[in-house]
Amino acid sequence: MSIFGVDIASGSPSGRRAPSYSMVILEGGDIACFHMISRHKLIRLIRERQPEMVAMDNLHELASDQRELINILRRMPPATRMVQVTGAAHPESLIKLARYHGITFDRTKPLQEAEACARLAAKGVGVVLSAFQERTWIKVSRRRSLGRGGWSQNRYTRKIHGAVMGLAREVERQLREAGLPYTSRAVEGLGGYTRAEFVVEASREKVQIRPGYYSDAQLLVQSMERPELQYKPLSQGRGYIIVGLDPGTTTGIAALNLRGELVDLISSRTLSTSDAIEWIAARGRPLLVATDVFPTPGSVEKVKRAFNAVLYSPGGDIPAEEKIALGKEFGYKNDHERDALAAAISAFKKYKNKFLQVEKKAPSEINADEVKALMVRGYSIENAIAEFVLSSAPSARPKAPLQGAAKAALDVSLDVSPDVTALRLQNQQLAEQVRTLRSYQDELLTGLAEKEAALRAVNGKLDRLRDKTAREIKRQHEIKIRDKEIERLRSVLRSERKYIKKLKKTLERQKKAEIIEQTRGLQKLKPLQAFTRESIQQAIEQYGLEKGDWLFLEDASGGGKSTVELLREKEIAGVVAEGELSPAVREHFLVLAIPVFSSKNMPVQMINKMPFVRPEDVSTAQAAWEEEMKARLARLQAEKLESLFQEYRVERKKEEKRKQKLAGEAQGSVN
Repeated sequence: MSIFGVDIASGSPSGRRAPSYSMVILEGGDIACFHMISRHKLIRLIRERQPEMVAMDNLHELASDQRELINILRRMPPATRMVQVTGAAHPESLIKLARYHGITFDRTKPLQEAEACARLAAKGVGVVLSAFQERTWIKVSRRRSLGRGGWSQNRYTRKIHGAVMGLAREVERQLREAGLPYTSRAVEGLGGYTRAEFVVEASREKVQIRPGYYSDAQLLVQSMERPELQYKPLSQGRGYIIVGLDPGTTTGIAALNLRGELVDLISSRTLSTSDAIEWIAARGRPLLVATDVFPTPGSVEKVKRAFNAVLYSPGGDIPAEEKIALGKEFGYKNDHERDALAAAISAFKKYKNKFLQVEKKAPSEINADEVKALMVRGYSIENAIAEFVLSSAPSARPKAPLQGAAKAALDVSLDVSPDVTALRLQNQQLAEQVRTLRSYQDELLTGLAEKEAALRAVNGKLDRLRDKTAREIKRQHEIKIRDKEIERLRSVLRSERKYIKKLKKTLERQKKAEIIEQTRGLQKLKPLQAFTRESIQQAIEQYGLEKGDWLFLEDASGGGKSTVELLREKEIAGVVAEGELSPAVREHFLVLAIPVFSSKNMPVQMINKMPFVRPEDVSTAQAAWEEEMKARLARLQAEKLESLFQEYRVERKKEEKRKQKLAGEAQGSVN
């Protein structure tokens, strides 16, 4: 398995300075390092070696915006997964993640940070970026422009449209043979198709059709984009979680992992108990189910029994100030999410020190979370570790893990005798009885809680009247705390906005000065996106093409004589094209005496998204073009003179034939 770890070393995709990257390749036990490589070389190495994963702490370091990131992802091998090891919805610190997984690195050294990303991905840490659907778009179209044509225009059109139809039928045949479901749409033309499109219900790597040029037709194959980027967990394993539950008209649920990190948080008025159980099961295996009130509500008991989890109750209501302090680190949308968070965090804090002891004492070959689970259920740390050591020993036989106090009291030994085995089986049976009795006890406690609830309902009115004043005081106090915090944050926000405004003005002045300095002594070109009449009209509206202007043609494909003549009408001075024009179009430029040059011969500099060239390059290119025009005129004159000579020779031959014919007739009349 090959994994690429990547970290940005200098520059920025959105900055003036191009980014450079550090990359570490993990392949088996071998490590290869690349430092200060360009983005182009990075993508080329990924395309050549096709690793299983490319891991970064932030995938957006590859591009300046989402559109550019998607374009880069299109160039990646279909089987390569792009992994963001710090997560997506709630990103974690790379240093914190690495420390938890026993990885150390120097954050000031990009190569070490890249290696840390690769090693975390190898452990299944992070999320996979998914930008494309499980659908593929295929387009078959003509490769050449039809142009204005002449006597053979229809025949030429039928030939091209026939090539498009033939390629479309070949694509359809391959899709049928591969058994891939698809839908298609074709636009008919003279003698065939002008274009055809296919939507295949399969991912790009399953569509074994290569894009490219085929005679007079071309083939484009692309994955279809998702409406928005998705992040999926790299490892699909379900770990233990601590669940905080706030039941009521609006239900709040919080899920933490055993490191105290937020897994997910939700609140909804439409969540039933079964919906809450389904939501929790999708996030992991609940080890603790916690509430922030006392006594425990019946709905919390139901959730606890559904997962056979351990119940945590604080023994009394948690004050509102404490809830705000507990939930502030993670953030919440409403009081229900705050209460659920407070319950989960309180449960985690109760076991936090013991969890840390487990991580220190548990051997590396044992899953520390499984030891924590046994410890929460009543085991001592030593007995919990011994249980897993025993189960992994060669002499131990496969058996179901024991539960409850019977197992906590078991003295584990690696020398298993028949008597000890019998005792263990007896203990297992006793543990099963304990579980049954505990279930019955839970039911009795539930009945008792219902009776106590009825009693509380009778005394509820008196309690509400007694506590109304206290609740109002607490409410006013909480409002004052929030108002002070809001006012403080508003003050900070006003200050930051003033500072940002000042920085923006300074940055604008610097950018203007840099642009003026960069463009000094250069000749400006007016950009033309494509060689079409629509693009020319757009350039006229946007830049105002005038007599003597120079144009930069970004895409030289397409176009024809009418397009060249439209440029001639605007009396432009010349054109610099990115790529090569077709010979017919280039010849028409020469006929109309419009200089046209390739960007290879006249280098173009992009400054502030506008093209510029050096005046000396223009002078050199114009001189070469004038020499070419002179040579062309000389060639045309020579061809014209040669044509006159040919016509003269033909006329002389005809004259000789006529004389011979007349002489023959005269001789016949004499005879």
